[in-house]
Amino acid sequence: MDLMQEMELFLKKVRIQVEEGMEYRDAMLLQSAMMGGNIPALVSQADVKYQEATYIKTELSQQPNVDECALASMGKLWHGEDFEGSNAQIESSDEEIVLDTLYFILKYADTKNPLEASLAANESVCGDKSARKVFLEMMFV
Repeated sequence: MDLMQEMELFLKKVRIQVEEGMEYRDAMLLQSAMMGGNIPALVSQADVKYQEATYIKTELSQQPNVDECALASMGKLWHGEDFEGSNAQIESSDEEIVLDTLYFILKYADTKNPLEASLAANESVCGDKSARKVFLEMMFV
């Protein structure tokens, strides 16, 4: 099973847990531990960055472009990225797509409208917006 298939299966399992009353973050941590494969390391990495981006005492949380900085600092900078909020369509690796999506789910799951909030954040950063959008819709629709 490739990484994108793992992600799809993971999100389906998380969604079931959420529908049964579990919080998104708890469901993601539980399912990643149970699932194995590549997902646990990626969920862990996205969770650390989510915490850093949302904890008010960190430098990252104070950045005006916090999501862009968070995504870029989780992995490799995208090829050709100017890091100034460019909206260019940049090709991302599967790992980057999964990490970015996991971060957005963690960060926006508890907002009033998580789909709307996560899609707006997705549109405001570099990378493969369309691939992330598919996963965000899978999680929040």
